Amino acid sequence: MEAMQPREFFIEDRLEKYRLHAECNLGESGIRNFSLSNVFNQIGVEANEIGSISLDDSPNNGSLELRKEIANLYDGNVSPDNVLVTTGTSEALYIYFHLCLSKNDQVSLLWPAFQALYEIPMMLQASIRKVDTGFRDLLHEENRLAIINHPHNPSGQGLSANDWKLIETFSNMNKSSEFLFDEHYRFLDFEKDLSRSGALLNANCSATGSITKCFGVVGLKIGWLIAREDIISKARSFKDYLTHTVSPISEFLACKILQNRLSIIAPIKKRIQENIAYFSSMVEKIPSVETFIEPKSGLVSFPKLKNGILSEPYADELYDNTGVFVLPGINFETEGYIRIGFGETVERFRKGIDRWVEWESHKK
Repeated sequence: MEAMQPREFFIEDRLEKYRLHAECNLGESGIRNFSLSNVFNQIGVEANEIGSISLDDSPNNGSLELRKEIANLYDGNVSPDNVLVTTGTSEALYIYFHLCLSKNDQVSLLWPAFQALYEIPMMLQASIRKVDTGFRDLLHEENRLAIINHPHNPSGQGLSANDWKLIETFSNMNKSSEFLFDEHYRFLDFEKDLSRSGALLNANCSATGSITKCFGVVGLKIGWLIAREDIISKARSFKDYLTHTVSPISEFLACKILQNRLSIIAPIKKRIQENIAYFSSMVEKIPSVETFIEPKSGLVSFPKLKNGILSEPYADELYDNTGVFVLPGINFETEGYIRIGFGETVERFRKGIDRWVEWESHKK
């Protein structure tokens, strides 16, 4: 039988083209990344401490110290034995989907969606059920898997208290289904320390997470999977065929970041909120944008363009004329929208938005 293959990763192709050169990078879904010296200052580490790290392989499931720090992010129901450290969340998702899905299994997810959440299930010949009416409609008795991405990428919306009640009840009643909470932006809750997690809400509830986008350290490539121990055991074995282990240097830095996360994340949240507020104050001067909904947490939003405006030509013209990089909705297989990230520095962000407004004022 011919092996199925994933399609091109639409947003990544565009990111690769523009992300390193844009004067104002609103296309990426993380904050502008820090330098290594910035990170050293944030975590109180001297450069010579890195020099003493052995370049042996880390434990396959991740160092115990890092897994303890990750487990501490959850409400006492997660132990280090429920944690698998992975090379970013992409590896965690890839492994989880291979373990949990078979041909014709129904997978429900909120649409539009980050492509990694549905492309691998499609490759595995699962049936994708796209839901565009809200989180609660993900719950379906024929699901093999419900993917709950919150805060949601690209819309920036989150789960309500009523959504949580429904999910908890439904997952408890439907034990033959699995529930995967993709929680990359948990650290960017604007009302409290961390957004609520669905990890081990019931035994059939797993979760993925990462520090990379929220803390501006994408190059560390540290993510994780939280699941019951039988899944973690199988996932660790599967990982041996992929990256096997993560870098001990990345593990060391990730551990220090988590130990200092409260002091690091506070100015990051402030920056994002300032950028959201500035865009909200200026968006009426961008007539091509019809609707903008502020993200409730996280750092992305999915503004709707006026009818008749195609997202990719618009994004191209915007970049060519202003140096402002946004992602066209067509990269999310949803035309008529653009995705905006709010992780730029405040200075770069404001200058970019000002150029965008100026360009729009002269468009015919």
